[in-house]
Amino acid sequence: MGTINFGELTFRFSSLDSTMNFGRTLARLGFPEGTAVLADEQTAGRGTKGRWWHSSAKKGLYVSFLLRPPAGLLHLLPLAAGLAAAEAVEELARVDMSLKWPNDLLFRGKKIGGILCEAETSTTGQADVIAGFGLNLNHHREDFAEEVADLATSLLIITGQTYQPEQLFQLLGRKFQFWYNKLKEGQAKLIVGRFEARLSFSPGQTVIIKDREGKVSGQFGGLAQDGSLILQIGQENKKYYASEIVRVLS
Repeated sequence: MGTINFGELTFRFSSLDSTMNFGRTLARLGFPEGTAVLADEQTAGRGTKGRWWHSSAKKGLYVSFLLRPPAGLLHLLPLAAGLAAAEAVEELARVDMSLKWPNDLLFRGKKIGGILCEAETSTTGQADVIAGFGLNLNHHREDFAEEVADLATSLLIITGQTYQPEQLFQLLGRKFQFWYNKLKEGQAKLIVGRFEARLSFSPGQTVIIKDREGKVSGQFGGLAQDGSLILQIGQENKKYYASEIVRVLS
């Protein structure tokens, strides 16, 4: 099969354990880039670091896309996905979105969505990537688990209006295809620049990052052209890829 438009071929479920898991199965079966897996609810949705992602039935958009990006551009994929999600939500609801590197969509500091990109190398050496989105549309505050209720939000909470997941899915497919094409064209500078412009924190601010060795504190020095985060620790600049920003200090 050749490349198709994002979402042109879509597998739809009323309930699924995880759109990521089903997407991985489709990748192994050789389905084309842009194939989407959409579920009204997920019973075992997950976010970064293996965390559970709350996926209430018909309250959000839960979708994963199958991609095969050039190997050298893998680190830019979460940024392209973040830009696509931010633009799609803004077009749908007319509210301003910001991004927390590398994979959170925020409204005034509260999380409205998350993005998860998982890569698996096939027998041919090509990386199959599943890019998953969980975006909160029609959640009330009581729909969120107690431990995240103060940190999360939804378009319903923000605007007082309800939204159709299908409408956001169509917007997201178009936006993601646009930014994915930019990635494949090698336009790293454009992607990184647009992502930086949406960041929820600024160069010079102190951030705390948690990596395999523990927590690290330093001054945010911007994003590198490969999508990594630059942290100034003392006199040294260090790059981080899959780490997690724990806190942003003033």
